[in-house]
Amino acid sequence: MNRRQQEVMQTLERLLHAIYCQDTDTYRELVADDVSSFEAETPARIDSLEFHLHYMRQQKTVRPPNVQYRLDIVNPRVQLYGNVAIATYTLVVTRSDEGGIRFQTTNETRVFVREDNRWMMVHFHKTPVSQFSP
Repeated sequence: MNRRQQEVMQTLERLLHAIYCQDTDTYRELVADDVSSFEAETPARIDSLEFHLHYMRQQKTVRPPNVQYRLDIVNPRVQLYGNVAIATYTLVVTRSDEGGIRFQTTNETRVFVREDNRWMMVHFHKTPVSQFSP
């Protein structure tokens, strides 16, 4: 990967870490206010940063304190078109808690735009491949 593709990957890694740690400050820094998304949890496209921030805050209140996550980005590809980047990959999430170790896999696409010398996510699409399973 070239330097700009590596920048996108670093932004993606920060973004995913923010999601799974419920770090709303970092998420807000890396995501556009009018972000759009398609997710399995919602029946239609969502057009709102606030929707995702609300969901993250709710997750923080119900998540058991001893849950740990490992995130593995498998087979990443970053396509650059001027100031737009498209990152596609498979995300493998390993969750460990008192119930043991479980896995979840999703195929994801995230679209980033470079503004003010930084990458910001403007759209994402997640398709579940498998849910948490032993």
